[in-house]
Amino acid sequence: MVDDNNTSGTGRREFLRVGGAAVGLGSLAGCLEGAISGGGGGDGGLTIGFYGPFSGPASNIGEQKRMAARLSKDLINEDGGVHGQDVELIFGDSESQPSAGRNEVNRLIQGEGADVIGGGFHSDVALATVEVTSQQETPQIIDEAVSNEIVQKINDRDMWNVFKTAPPSEAYAVGWKQLITEFQEREIGYFPYENKTIALIGEDTSYGLSIMDLMQDELDQIGWNVVSQDEVSLDETDFTSLLSRIKSNDPDVVWAVQTSSTGAGNLANQFAGTGFEGVHFFHNYGLTIDEARNTAGDSADGAVTLLNAGRVDKLLEEQGVLQAWNDRYDADMTGSAALSYQNVKVIAEYVKAFDGLDAFRSASVEEWQRTVIDHDPIKGGTGYIDFQDNHQAAWGGSDTQPALGYQVLGGELAFVWPFDLAAEEFDESVY
Repeated sequence: MVDDNNTSGTGRREFLRVGGAAVGLGSLAGCLEGAISGGGGGDGGLTIGFYGPFSGPASNIGEQKRMAARLSKDLINEDGGVHGQDVELIFGDSESQPSAGRNEVNRLIQGEGADVIGGGFHSDVALATVEVTSQQETPQIIDEAVSNEIVQKINDRDMWNVFKTAPPSEAYAVGWKQLITEFQEREIGYFPYENKTIALIGEDTSYGLSIMDLMQDELDQIGWNVVSQDEVSLDETDFTSLLSRIKSNDPDVVWAVQTSSTGAGNLANQFAGTGFEGVHFFHNYGLTIDEARNTAGDSADGAVTLLNAGRVDKLLEEQGVLQAWNDRYDADMTGSAALSYQNVKVIAEYVKAFDGLDAFRSASVEEWQRTVIDHDPIKGGTGYIDFQDNHQAAWGGSDTQPALGYQVLGGELAFVWPFDLAAEEFDESVY
């Protein structure tokens, strides 16, 4: 095994091609030191190992990711492939479990010959897979996991083969700060507010509480006053007394963060029934879930919800991806699908930056790292992908990966912010 912190060593592909599996490492280390590990065949096209939750509780998301990855691969191959050869995709099922993800990524590299690893969804699974790819010095680009612990681990342990695409949880709070600032300046809906007061509600999960804490810091920067800050349990459905107490504080905005679709739907419904006047209801993530909006019904009309990153139709249309998706699939393209289309595309673009497939396969981890970081921004499905020195893709603006704001109307989501990327205009008639 190669030590996690070692960015040189014998590349597995070169080792097998030159000496065979039975030859000792010691006899070859001198002549092959520095090669990236990858398990694919020496003369074949680029093989991308793509893992995700293809079974288990998140299998519906996994299936969208697989559909998008296949579409991306086909579009690349129709355009000449990578260095004149077709890209091949092989899949590994993480089952939403770190141990399964680790085992599958190992199988993709050692057993199936993956040159590079893509995909990903759960952060705890991603944290497990980077152990495998780092030990085997296999390039990896994680597409959807959010936790900043991944970037911290990459940097603390010199895992320079790994890059993380999706913006971290901080992007939610920064996105809300930007949205509130623009709504105030443009007098959107009930804005502008003179007192600039806001009540915060956070689901008592690590996700919910961390984002609520981040909100406090971002709101301080733009002069908004937090008049209350409350925690609610993951399985809570009755928020009437809480909302009555919040109403007595006369906030301008009520903001909440929840992952529970039942909780988010009931909170939106009960907010509408509490008698708030001239108050905006903002919700982080939860109301992006169909089940939550179904639970809320028409009472959610006018609510604004936000994702840290998601599908940007303008960019996907420019690349012909939405038309290709609609021609092939009888399903809407989700944000997860946009991320996975993008993941396969950016991997192919970085490999194209080498002189050829052999040059890519024999490159050192340092060469792979520098190629990715120095590459021009790539137009993707959630924005422009431009990796920074810390191996996190840039985020926070329309020229990188913006947070996306949606207005709930008639049980559907209208993409209304950032204004320069929005697919629809903000509907002020519901206020």
